Amino acid sequence: MKLKRILIFCVWGLVMAASVGAQSLERITPGQEWPDRKGEHINAHGGGLLFHEGKYYWYGENRPARGFTTEVGVEVYSSSDLMNWEDEGVALAVSEEAGHDIERGCIMERPKVVRNPKTGKFVMLFHLELKGQGYGPARAAVAVSDRPEGPYRFVRSGRVNPGIYPENMSEADRKLTWNMKKYKKWWTPEWYKAVNQGLFVKRDLEGGQMSRDMTLFVDDDGKAYHIYSSEENLTLHIAELTDDYLQHSGRYIRIFPGGHNEAPALFKKDNMYWMITSGCTGWDPNEARMFSASSIWGPWKQHPNPCRGQNSEKTFGGQSTFVLELPENRFIFMADVWKPKSLMYSGHIWLPIQFDEQGVPFIEWTDEVNLSAQSEWKQVWSDEFNTDGLPDTTVWSYDNGFARNEEAQWYQKGNAYCKDGKLIIEARKEKGRKNPWYEAGSNDWRKKREFIEYTSSCITTAGKKEFLYGRFEVRAKIPVSGGAWPAIWALGSGMEWPSCGEIDIMEYYRIKGEPHILANAAWGTDWQWNAKWNSKAIPFTHFTDKDPAWADKFHIWRMDWDETAIKIYLDDELLNEIPLSETVNGIIGKGTNPFRMPQYLLLNLALGGINGGEIDDKGIPMRYEIDYVRVYQK
Repeated sequence: MKLKRILIFCVWGLVMAASVGAQSLERITPGQEWPDRKGEHINAHGGGLLFHEGKYYWYGENRPARGFTTEVGVEVYSSSDLMNWEDEGVALAVSEEAGHDIERGCIMERPKVVRNPKTGKFVMLFHLELKGQGYGPARAAVAVSDRPEGPYRFVRSGRVNPGIYPENMSEADRKLTWNMKKYKKWWTPEWYKAVNQGLFVKRDLEGGQMSRDMTLFVDDDGKAYHIYSSEENLTLHIAELTDDYLQHSGRYIRIFPGGHNEAPALFKKDNMYWMITSGCTGWDPNEARMFSASSIWGPWKQHPNPCRGQNSEKTFGGQSTFVLELPENRFIFMADVWKPKSLMYSGHIWLPIQFDEQGVPFIEWTDEVNLSAQSEWKQVWSDEFNTDGLPDTTVWSYDNGFARNEEAQWYQKGNAYCKDGKLIIEARKEKGRKNPWYEAGSNDWRKKREFIEYTSSCITTAGKKEFLYGRFEVRAKIPVSGGAWPAIWALGSGMEWPSCGEIDIMEYYRIKGEPHILANAAWGTDWQWNAKWNSKAIPFTHFTDKDPAWADKFHIWRMDWDETAIKIYLDDELLNEIPLSETVNGIIGKGTNPFRMPQYLLLNLALGGINGGEIDDKGIPMRYEIDYVRVYQK
């Protein structure tokens, strides 16, 4: 067979470590043994990945060479390039205490780890079967650590949401009573109807619902969800976790009752939720299933098998375990190739998820995955805003006072702060606060205001961090109330405005009373403070017509800037392309091109002024939330 190769362009920002360790891989072969740095097969099965502070962590079942019970625990590996992995040891070890939930000889499966931005803790959930009880207990277990590599401390285990009905189960079905003896024969029409109406939900109501094959998913708003196979592996449940991720909140739904799905792997792209699962055939591979929903609470729709190519009807011989999200809405599908005679040596399948013209995911087989030929973009700096308090003062400074554009707000330091993994820029209403710049009779708009009516913040990297070319990515949720004028922008430092150059990666304000999102650049002319603009203003309805809840969600603004052009995107949609051949300054700027010189970044929330319009005080306090700022260069 002719060898087919694919370069995973979607994995970017990776750093190859060819000179480190005894093993250094340039490619992987899906489904085959995958050695770590020491040359040992990676023993992390049914697992998932976490990215934290420049490293990927791979958690999985440490499986024995013979047998299927857990004798060691959950193993964890680390990597900076997703290909060469360092064995960090046992993240969560079995207990030697007789009768302990995770006593040696129990069954620990499908471990997944997420970081809680509020507590800073790393939380692990996994499927647990108690020692000597087969697959009857069907518990969800929780462990926690201060570090991604562990050690993790076991917290608890148990069935899920005891005494609580799923919210999408009708009142009529909740009132039904069942004689289980009537349904000993499975797969009959009567049995299917009973399962659909909650036969097993009712059976397990008091003690809690069964939880077997599982995954975790953290949504854009920080809410975490436990997705697991329940009701004797017949029905998938999606259950919300509490804010600390350590408990279940009590809110959950059932999807596809009697569908016999397990091994769920969930991801989200363009505000659409996608789930890949397998059928329930034990260790034997089967055809993958795929589902989608515009809300995690459903309704969910089934799609055909997403796999294409050789052995696609058997999921390439594997079973789904996790979908890894990478920058730029890129994804890798992970699956296990189970070897029941020696589970330790079960293989790993990693394949890129691709999308057709309608945006539907598919997975195509390739015999070889080359991770050494990545996108040219490499991350050179980011701020994830993960430390509560003021933004990092080594990077960010603050505008102070009334700054520009006759805006209503007084800029000050305290209105920008980090909380729960996000930067919050908050506009507030003030009462009776004197303007320290006030001068009676002044014609200067900054000085003739006797009072400060509003405050906000503008943070900037001026004098601390500048960039010449690159990919700039900001994930944010913007306020859209009357008077709001949030922005993501850049300025040069060598000349006065506009000869210094201005790039507006994002502005939001009203034009003739109608809200717009703008993507602009400005440069100098022959007259002082007079700019030449290349501006694109897109009506806000362009986005809300596609998604009425657009304003309630985070979105990704991106700028690709090189020697030839500036391209500005919103959620991968190109908003404006500005050729640098046009951006030449006039006389005052001495014919220079400001966009071939370094720029610094600014994030701000303005109110009113020449563009913001009338301020709606009902929308105050107003919050502009930024999840991260990332910069990549070639």
